[in-house]
Amino acid sequence: MVMKITFAQILFAVVFTTLTHAASEGRAQEIMERMVTIHAQNAELRNVLRDIEEQADVKFAYSQKNIRAERTIDVHINRQKLATALSTLLDPLHIAYELTAGRILLTAETGAVAEPQQAEPAETPSSPAVAQIKGKVVDENNAGLPGVSVIIKGTQKGTTTDQQGAFALDVIEQNAVLVFSFVGYKPQEVTVGGQTTLSITMQPDNQALEEVVVVGYGSVRKSDLTGSVASIKGDAIREMPVTSVDQAIQSRAPGVQVTQTSGAPGGGISIRVRGANSINSGSEPLYVIDGFPIYPDNGALGTSGNRQPTNAMATINPNEIESIEILKDASATSIYGSRGANGVILITTKRGKEGQSRVDYDGSYSFQTIAREVDVLNGADYARYINMLERSQGGNPRYTDAQIAQIGKGTDWWDVISRTGGLSNHQLSFTGGNKGMRYAFVGNYLNNKGIIRNTDFNRYGFRMNLDNDFLKGKATLSNSWSFNRSGSSNVPTDRGGPGGIVITALGLDPTGPVYDQNGAYQYASYDQRFMTNPLAEATEGYDKDFTNRLFGTTALNVNILEGLKFRTSLGLDIVNARRTTFYNNFTYLGRQNGRELQKANRNSNNILNENILTYNKEIAKGHYLDVTLGYTYQKEINYFESNATRGLPSDDIDAVNMQNGSRPLVPTSGRVEWELMSMLGRINYNLKDRYLLTVTLRRDGSSKFGPNNKWATFPSAAIGWRVVNEEFFKNSGLAKVFDDFKIRASYGLTGNSQIPVYRSVAGLIPYNYVFGGVPALVSGYAPNRIPNSDLKWESTSMLNVGLDFALLNNRLSLTIDAFKNKTTDLLLDVSIPQSTGFSTIMLNSGSLSNKGLEFSANYKLISNSSLTWDVSGNVSVLRNKILDLGKSTPFFSNSTSGHLGVLGSWVQAGNPIGVWSGYNYVGLFQSDEEGKSYSARAGYPKYEDVNGDGKYTTDDFKIIGDPNPKLTWGFNTSLKYKGFDLGVFFRGVHGNKIRNLQQSEMGDGVQKINQIANILTDSWTPENPNASRPVIDGRRDFISFRRSSFFIQDGSFVRLQNLSLGYTLPIKSAYIRNARVYVSGQNLFLITKYKGFDPEVNNQGQNNLNRGDDYDAYPRSRMFTVGVNLGI
Repeated sequence: MVMKITFAQILFAVVFTTLTHAASEGRAQEIMERMVTIHAQNAELRNVLRDIEEQADVKFAYSQKNIRAERTIDVHINRQKLATALSTLLDPLHIAYELTAGRILLTAETGAVAEPQQAEPAETPSSPAVAQIKGKVVDENNAGLPGVSVIIKGTQKGTTTDQQGAFALDVIEQNAVLVFSFVGYKPQEVTVGGQTTLSITMQPDNQALEEVVVVGYGSVRKSDLTGSVASIKGDAIREMPVTSVDQAIQSRAPGVQVTQTSGAPGGGISIRVRGANSINSGSEPLYVIDGFPIYPDNGALGTSGNRQPTNAMATINPNEIESIEILKDASATSIYGSRGANGVILITTKRGKEGQSRVDYDGSYSFQTIAREVDVLNGADYARYINMLERSQGGNPRYTDAQIAQIGKGTDWWDVISRTGGLSNHQLSFTGGNKGMRYAFVGNYLNNKGIIRNTDFNRYGFRMNLDNDFLKGKATLSNSWSFNRSGSSNVPTDRGGPGGIVITALGLDPTGPVYDQNGAYQYASYDQRFMTNPLAEATEGYDKDFTNRLFGTTALNVNILEGLKFRTSLGLDIVNARRTTFYNNFTYLGRQNGRELQKANRNSNNILNENILTYNKEIAKGHYLDVTLGYTYQKEINYFESNATRGLPSDDIDAVNMQNGSRPLVPTSGRVEWELMSMLGRINYNLKDRYLLTVTLRRDGSSKFGPNNKWATFPSAAIGWRVVNEEFFKNSGLAKVFDDFKIRASYGLTGNSQIPVYRSVAGLIPYNYVFGGVPALVSGYAPNRIPNSDLKWESTSMLNVGLDFALLNNRLSLTIDAFKNKTTDLLLDVSIPQSTGFSTIMLNSGSLSNKGLEFSANYKLISNSSLTWDVSGNVSVLRNKILDLGKSTPFFSNSTSGHLGVLGSWVQAGNPIGVWSGYNYVGLFQSDEEGKSYSARAGYPKYEDVNGDGKYTTDDFKIIGDPNPKLTWGFNTSLKYKGFDLGVFFRGVHGNKIRNLQQSEMGDGVQKINQIANILTDSWTPENPNASRPVIDGRRDFISFRRSSFFIQDGSFVRLQNLSLGYTLPIKSAYIRNARVYVSGQNLFLITKYKGFDPEVNNQGQNNLNRGDDYDAYPRSRMFTVGVNLGI
């Protein structure tokens, strides 16, 4: 076995040495052919070099003194190869460059001398020299480093190395310490002692070279990261037009499931990071924007209304974002304590940079059409369907053959209410700065006209990020503020009851016209329940809301000592929202209520103070310590009020006010207040860039919980091993294969405090009592719940094991994570005896788990001056399971739609969250005799008789579907050839089920509403006994049918999310930095077996328990976009 392993290592070494030699020469050429654009005026040279580093993904090494890096220059370079750009920049400065060891080495041409030069001290000492020290300084590849600064510590005496890296320096003390420094390498200190000749090997400063990842209350080198963190750059967000940031991260990161719960403009989004960790509490991740934590509760920031609330994150401009980090395990999230269980999304917005003044404009316009339609019966077929129903109930046909022929196709109600939508998106940004001040100003405007009439969403606003240095650069005042105003026009969609615009348009009688003979609206019967006209509902109803959001922080950063920094900040999130809804006499509710006017207002004020002390230093050779300590305080006050009145005199919204109604309704109002006080600490320890340790501790106190459990502690620990830096690894054949190899593991506790406030105490509500010998009704107050002083946090333990490695000269990087999360002390409403006067009490009861695997990869297939081709992808596998309900018995959650008679999801230990329990459909009865004992006839649905008692009862219920995906993935590739660029983005979800409640109503074959188009051909008849659908029969029990697995459908899909083609114009101008035009398409095609509008749907928005229900959903659109990017 030993000989086999040795032979394999030799084989690896031979093969990869050959490949590496060939690749290194090719890579050097590829680096120098990368394109850069630089426009700088009166900017320090070192800042221009940093800008080139970012654009070309290179690193410079140089002596600041020799090349005078602090000098200011003017330079304008527009889309030139790096080699040409360096010559343009450096030749006038008499600076030479050389690509060596993966870095660009800069030296001063006039500084090259034959012999090492001795620098004169500031003051000539009288003491004679003890000895002259000579030596040579080399890099990690043993090549001489010219221009290295050699200084006697504590003095100004020193020298620099010559072109070969040699130096000579007189010292006067035997115990003198020499300090060697060079930009791009770690400084070294060497004690002279009795030595006269020194050989110094400089080590690369990887902290300056490697990517930095933002984490909670700080940042770390990616190589030092011990937690599970996914990063998304701002360029990926801007690849396609979106109204909110959460839309843009779909399938960009493993373990993150993003569901667009409504296709309406500004519609809701729901995100799950590594599954749902709670049953009743909120399961959305915590967002932290420039250090300010917010929870995206759409309902808490909206104004209610007859539809799902607008997306809370849509009030923030996604194009302002520089980068996104998604924290997923305890090592990364426990620093946020009681709010970290559901993951944390860190958002960093754009900031200005020194020496660069830039103006950028991004504009696009998108055309929107419905991506996938649901076909229903036309007028003539609907008449035939109604005739069949009438006959099944013993009646006569309603329509004659002549009438059916006259009806023809009838009215396509969906076509009547729909239109071609549009999305206009514009952004103008100004960025730049000088040595003491940096700025970024971003203005934005977005207008989204929906594909249903009278639906739209618009937003405009600005962001100002400003950084000012003072106290000679030791302190910085940072401001990060944004203001956005958004508005939306809405129609009733994504609801659970009748009257929604989508379900009405699909199910309404198509035999009647839109208008009557007088040009007025023609009202048709919806299953004999109410008269309506979808066009009138869409265009005559008025439902608009407007939201103003001021959001940001002001922070003071002070460099106290070397490595010791203090930051204090004050942040505000102020949301003011108002809604006006008016139903005139042309709408169903308006006719029913004599017109109705509603007004609602919400005011949310959230204040944050954070005080963070950090210490980062190499405390001994090879021992790096990074310590973070902090105290934070956050408070929110949320007000809401709503008023309504009926019996109004006019159909004109501008002519009515609340006082004009003759039947005012009882107004409602509320006030919610909570506070969170926290102390936090984290220690990062790095031993010789090989062994990593992270320990985090946070203690939170929340006003939401009982007096006995207001405080809780959330610890975590993580370790990492950079195997790639071990000597045995470097000396093995594996070093020729892997450029990076790191193993990490973490474990810790996080919490979830997203429950309604005041649940630990009893409130008082108005109540009527009967008192006295002569009974009299007296108004008073009574408790509304039983208090629970022991109510505490839900706690989630997280175990994560990960592997990061890179191959092929860092062109291929891969990350693998395995995790297991367990949540205990679930917050549940547990049933109690009715004799208490209440039905439930909130208790900590039960547990659940989420476990899975995540895989992500990035591969640079081709990278040269004319062609680059990058491929990236991710795959996630997740399993969710309720382990225990504690004192709670299994239960059905609240119904998605009461009028349909369907039940909510089934909650029971051993099952995933959200599963449906009902009758298992197994086929159709073929004769009356066969179905007799089940009160069924020929052609009626047949279900599994689980207990074999010959009848259908709830005892025959079983698990019939699970809305949780088993596998999700995303695939992205970008190709750039000369000025052209092509981007393709696919994503997929597999193994989940959808409950098609929309078809359960308009595909049951029982009700007198329009049905799906194939119901006449696919329903059972004596002549079609092998049909896939039950017989059309108005006597049939449709409630049991709706509760069966017949309407549970496969929700798996593959979607082409984005396809873009762009061209960068070859403009060479001192004023135009770049100009690009592009066309793109979103949601271009979909592969799925699902029979509704779209399998990505969730009628209940952010609800944990009822997911995957499709009813009255606003359809998703397909978009075609044209746009331009202009930089000056």
